[in-house]
Amino acid sequence: MMYPPDEVHTSFITNHANYCYQVMPFGLKNVGATYQRLMDKVFHQQIGRNMEVYVDDMVVKTTSAEDHAADLTEVFGQIRKHNMRLSLEKCIFGVQGGKFLGFMITNRGIEANLEKCKAIIQMQSPQNVKEVQRLAGRLVSLSRFIPRLAEKAGPIFTLLRKPKNFEWTDRCEEAFKSFKAFLTTSPILQRPNHQADLLLYLIVAEGAITAVIV
Repeated sequence: MMYPPDEVHTSFITNHANYCYQVMPFGLKNVGATYQRLMDKVFHQQIGRNMEVYVDDMVVKTTSAEDHAADLTEVFGQIRKHNMRLSLEKCIFGVQGGKFLGFMITNRGIEANLEKCKAIIQMQSPQNVKEVQRLAGRLVSLSRFIPRLAEKAGPIFTLLRKPKNFEWTDRCEEAFKSFKAFLTTSPILQRPNHQADLLLYLIVAEGAITAVIV
């Protein structure tokens, strides 16, 4: 429900009368942040333990089938308590993996979205700056799965700094082919072992600095 004093700020005009919303609609500037705060408050005892929430996307995570029913019962209890509703068509139960926020979540870890990988693998070599921008955007969307991306994509990203002097060089083509070869096998981010030591690797090159914790 909208906070009553704020309802007037959602007023809009029709041919018959002026109206305002009593329930927060999509499209308001702060609706996403407001809804996220609501979800954080409703599920604050579970987020990070047996579920994750991003706005209206939720995933209940359990290490065993026996515990999964109990975790779902806990989630449903909070939903009923706060008079919330689930869309059955958008719910999937009892699976070992699926797409969440554009990533493939499985029992092996977080996998790169195959559709995003295929978009790069099937892409032709860019012929102009606009196509380089499209390639750069696709690479950045997979940046967490591609080690040393800034260094490897340096020749490609450099083209965006001087758009008037476009030249797809051999170095650009070599980098492009290396990304295609790398993405033929979907990379996976595994869950860290908190019982083991975490190591920080630093790579410093002329045009990039990369850090990764493993």
